[in-house]
Amino acid sequence: MRYAIVVHGGAGGTSPEAEQGCRRAAQAGAKALRGGGSSLDAAVAAVQWMEDSGRFNAGAGAVLRLDGATIETDAAVATSAGLQGVVGAVRDVRNPVLLARAVAQETPHFMLTGEGASALAKALGLAPHPGPSARALERYRALREAIARGDASLLGAGWSEPMAAKLMGLLGGDEGQVPHEGDTVGAVALDSAGMFAVASSTGGARAMLLGRIGDVPFRRCGYQVGVLGGVAATGIGEEIMRREGAGKVYQLLEMGLVPQAACEAVVKLFPVNVSVGFIALTGDGVGVAANCPMATHAIVKG
Repeated sequence: MRYAIVVHGGAGGTSPEAEQGCRRAAQAGAKALRGGGSSLDAAVAAVQWMEDSGRFNAGAGAVLRLDGATIETDAAVATSAGLQGVVGAVRDVRNPVLLARAVAQETPHFMLTGEGASALAKALGLAPHPGPSARALERYRALREAIARGDASLLGAGWSEPMAAKLMGLLGGDEGQVPHEGDTVGAVALDSAGMFAVASSTGGARAMLLGRIGDVPFRRCGYQVGVLGGVAATGIGEEIMRREGAGKVYQLLEMGLVPQAACEAVVKLFPVNVSVGFIALTGDGVGVAANCPMATHAIVKG
């Protein structure tokens, strides 16, 4: 194929708005490829579009932490040529994917977190975060209501009802109700030179303590890329890390499975109550699989 890009808007929820957002993000990436940009340019452009849109739990649309006041984001970029850069628990940055790219291209480091990552973003003149969106505030109010009644169902896997009750001391704000929505956004791209790239960004899970970092910045967990292709994961980060989800998909690609079969096989390794999804891209095709609703879009030009 001449070039290709596939994007996802997060496991755990979809809507016409999310599907349209994934389509427009993929178009932004494809535009970069048509203009002679690299696969990294394309993957970053797609993820940046999703961060800016406010429709997804990334960038401007990122969810709040349990304190009800703080937004911390994670992001990663990597290419089959060996470039890698990741950031974790970053505050006050609108586009953490741009910061991850800067870590890879403008520093000798692989990962930056917390205050150091935020300081680099300021030094680079990256746009500050606009503050919690209406969507993020609604999701937080729904979470607070669930915890107030001792219901751990909105917290996600790993939280017990007794712990939910203890978390009340961390919460504030008004009550409300919203449906579950997706989380991590990601893109995998292939350019005309044969290089693959992955980019991912997230505001985290529904219920997070300050400083929590999920699967996104970790190779073989949230992403994997090599000469055969690229993989991006989405879902409950701790469970993806336990099973090295993206790495297992890539292993199956190395064993000769097509991307669709590889993604479907690894999804089956997760419990049905753990939301998870994968996208994968090789020179032979695209794979998309999840055990829950997940907005995606792919553009392939042969």
